[in-house]
Order: sequence, then C-alpha cells, then structure tokens
Amino acid sequence: MKTKSYILTIIFTLALVVAGQAQDMLVATKVSPKSSITQRIGTTDVTVDYHSPSAKNRKIFGGIVPFNFVVDGVEYPWRAGSNQNTTIEFTHDVSIQGKPLAKGKYGLHIFVQEKEWTFIFSNNSENWGSFSYKKDEDALRLVASPTTSPYQENLRYDFVSLQPETAELELRWSTLKCGVVIAVDVNANVLADLKAKEEKTVDDYVKIAQLTASSGQDKIGEALDYVEKSFELGPEFRNLMLKSQLLAKQGKQQESQKFKEQALEQGKGFPYFYYFPLSFMLLENNAGKTYKLLSQMLQENPENWIANLAMGEYYIKAGDQKKATYHFGKAYEHAGERSKDYTRYMYLSNKLILEGS
Repeated sequence: MKTKSYILTIIFTLALVVAGQAQDMLVATKVSPKSSITQRIGTTDVTVDYHSPSAKNRKIFGGIVPFNFVVDGVEYPWRAGSNQNTTIEFTHDVSIQGKPLAKGKYGLHIFVQEKEWTFIFSNNSENWGSFSYKKDEDALRLVASPTTSPYQENLRYDFVSLQPETAELELRWSTLKCGVVIAVDVNANVLADLKAKEEKTVDDYVKIAQLTASSGQDKIGEALDYVEKSFELGPEFRNLMLKSQLLAKQGKQQESQKFKEQALEQGKGFPYFYYFPLSFMLLENNAGKTYKLLSQMLQENPENWIANLAMGEYYIKAGDQKKATYHFGKAYEHAGERSKDYTRYMYLSNKLILEGS
C-alpha cells in the first residue's frame, strides 16, 4: 500500500508540474505571443524571432523598460521583446549602420537611454531574455536614435525603406520607434554561394568569372582561371566569348580574336543573340556597346525573337518601360513554340507595368 501510495504521489506531482508548465506556456502565449519576421535583402534572408508584449496603458520606455539600467557598473539591457531571447539571423555577411557583422544567429538586446538606444548583437543566442547577458559575448554594438511614432499597442518589428541592397529593421512599441540600416553586398554573396557549390556547371563558372572580373582589372587573371575550369566541362559559346572579352581587357588582342572566332563557330543561337550583347552591361558596364550590338542584330533580322528579348532586358535596365514592352511583344510574336510561354509572360507582365505607370 505504501508503494502504491508513493507511486500515486509521484504521478500526481508530475501531473501538477506538467500542468503548471503548460499553463505557463499558455499564459505566455496569450500575454506575449511568439512572432517572427523574415525579409530578403538582395539574396540575404534576415529573420527576427521575438515575443510581442502589449503596452496595456503602461508607461513603456522609462517605465517597464527603464532608462540607463546600470547597477554597480553593470549594464542590464532590455531583451527587445519578452520571454526568451530575441534573436536575429543572417544567411550572409552584412553590415549594420556601416559596421560589418558575419552571417549567423545572434541574441538581440537593446540598452535603452532616453535619447539613444544601443543595439547589441550577442554571440550567445540561447539566453532566456537578457538576465544572463554578458558584455564579453558581444559581436557588435551600435547606437541609434529613437523617434516618436503613432501609438503601437503590441511590440513589433518591421522592415522598412526597402532597397535592392539595404533595408531598415525598425522596432515599434507604444509611441516610439527605432531602427538600424542593414546592408548587403549582392555580388559578393552570389559569388560566395556559387563558389560553395560542390558540383558546378559551365554557367556557374561563367557567372563566377564575370563577377570576379567586375571587381577590377587586377581580378582578370583570376577570372580567366575560372573560365579555364569551365572548359573542363566543355567549350561553349559563352565561355569562349567570355575568354575573348577578358583577354581583350588584358590587351591581348590577337588571342582575343582567336577565341572570338571559335565562339562564333559554335553557332548563332540563344547565347550569341542574348548572352553575348548583354554580357557587356555586366562585364564592362557598357550599355552603349550592348545597344549597338543589339541594334545591329535587329537591323539584320527584325524578327529575331532572341535579340528582341535581349533588347527588352536592355530597356528595362535603361528605365524605358514602353520600349521594353515593345521588344518583349516582338519576342512573343516571333518565338517558337518552346519559347512562347516565357516570352508571353515577359510581354504581358511588362505590359501590365506599363499600363499601371
């Protein structure tokens, strides 16, 4: 009987513990629900995981989030949310307010003062809140200034002021907001991702070579090494013509002409009419040369759907939506059956943009 009574006591105690934990979790969920926001900047995903408390007519900043919380010389930052650690994760290296930060997951804390906030990115992302925060685990600290904003009952994070390579991560709660600008280097990230691929294609090596060469004249030799690696998978119009272009940039005109002739022998298909002219916009930042080549192609054959497709891409980059739509329409009109779906999409989507502008 004693054994049975002991077992029942244990079971009852465990049930109370489990019920208590479940109740705590339920209360935490109701009071400060878990939230998450992800934004892609360039090719980089930035994810913030946090719990969102409510203001409930309380004084927030300078109240339940005290200003300048320092005791015995020790800073006690705010966990930038509630419950466990607020975390932020980057899939590539970034810079924040101009300061570099490596890719990875960080604990996010904020040391709040009345006129400035210190955003703290901690290498420790596993803490419960900021109670065990240690300054020596900081990866980055930077200062931003809060401003007033329309009343926000629940704390929230948003990405605002989105640009191709930047965005501002903004925290809003009560009547204040404060944010930091996150910037990425798209070319560097694409290059890193391509180099990390275990099994590369000819196209991968061509893109690596182009991006490497675009970094400066001193990178042409390294870019040529990647072109040579692409040749191991087979010579094609793209890599032969790219080698010709790179050799020309080194002043090796005779060698350049030899590879150009080899490239032209590969045929006048899609790579020649599309990749060849557009490559100058990337490799040399030479829009004029791209336009001249495409104009010559279309003068010789106005119904060349591939050249029209490339000219549409040219005009998108030039900011002329009307002409881009026209050439995508020509590409759709003259494309073969295999390419009808794609050219139709490009034409109709750009037509819609044009009509809405």
